[in-house]
Amino acid sequence: MRRIVLLLVIALLHTVVMAQYANIRIVKEPSCLKILQVDFRESSTLVYIKAVSPSNDYRANIGEKTFIRVKGSNKQYPLINSINMPIGSEAEEHRMIFDNEGQEHYFALEFEKVPETSSFDIIENESSEYAFNFYGVQIDTLVKKDYVDLDKMVEDYPIQKEIGAYLKNNVIIQYAKAKGIILTMYIQAVKQYGKYFTVNMDLQNFSGKSILFALNKISAEGYVVKDGQISKTIPLEILSSYEYDKKVANKQAWSNFWVALGEGMAASNAGYSSSTTTYNGNSHTSAYASAYGYAGNTYGYANAYGSAYTTTYGKAHTESYNGAAAYAAQQNARANVERHAAGQYEIRQQLNEGYVKNNTIQNQVEYSGFFNIKYKKIDHIKIDFVIDGITFPFFL
Repeated sequence: MRRIVLLLVIALLHTVVMAQYANIRIVKEPSCLKILQVDFRESSTLVYIKAVSPSNDYRANIGEKTFIRVKGSNKQYPLINSINMPIGSEAEEHRMIFDNEGQEHYFALEFEKVPETSSFDIIENESSEYAFNFYGVQIDTLVKKDYVDLDKMVEDYPIQKEIGAYLKNNVIIQYAKAKGIILTMYIQAVKQYGKYFTVNMDLQNFSGKSILFALNKISAEGYVVKDGQISKTIPLEILSSYEYDKKVANKQAWSNFWVALGEGMAASNAGYSSSTTTYNGNSHTSAYASAYGYAGNTYGYANAYGSAYTTTYGKAHTESYNGAAAYAAQQNARANVERHAAGQYEIRQQLNEGYVKNNTIQNQVEYSGFFNIKYKKIDHIKIDFVIDGITFPFFL
């Protein structure tokens, strides 16, 4: 008898701490989401949700500060984990991408243990009309349901495509993942043999097969924003490695020309030396004379005084030529020109080696590099990579 009572107590406790319900009514919920089941487990509460994409390229996540608020209580039960739906935060943005309108996806949110109650709210962000907020979740605790197999749910409805972003040294790093392919990139406006949007990228292939990376399968467009709305869309030109190398070679050729011209002019004057001497002088002379005598019966005399000042100016310029100095200057100029040209060639080689090109990327191989997009004055830029038939979108 005592054994039977003990078994009944254990069964009762199991029912209390391991209860799951599927008969649920909700006063207000997002149009694209539906709560399917709530499991009150021993240490946490799981809420199973079905999502239906309202559009193509729909993007979704769940905020890390999402919580449950029980009616009649100020206590909040925070989100512990999200199964099969990315969690977004202020520091890192993670979102899954739906490919098609009407696409279904199943995920579960795990919260701190919530008391079994007939009504609560799930709040992601009450200040946003686009947030995943559920109000007045009412559970019929008389109708119970079997547990959901989380492993099977994830297997049947995996996240097909995910994007994310984070900051590193004040630069926005973005990534996209799909079917074992991970593409990471960041964009910077730079002046290097022209003005460009330089895209630095890293491609990792864990798809289990070889994939093709082709530059001609990348597209880019810019957006001009006015009054908070996109007012203009501008197609952007992506340069191939050959096109960019031609621009580098042309600008380096002009750079080499001007350096050679400057060095040559300096060397041609190096053997000559000159000096200039200026001088000035002053002189002063004076004279006195007197005369006297008779003129007829009259005696007379006369005095005369005189003075003169002179100033002279002069400049002397001399030039000389030193053949040894001229030869040494020419040799030095030639060395400077060759050194500059060699440095330019090394830069060109490094740029060409780092510039991405069409490549077959083997499984478990990583490929990195950069490419340039012709600069336009825009507010936002969108770049789409198509790899193995999958579009990897980036927006900045």
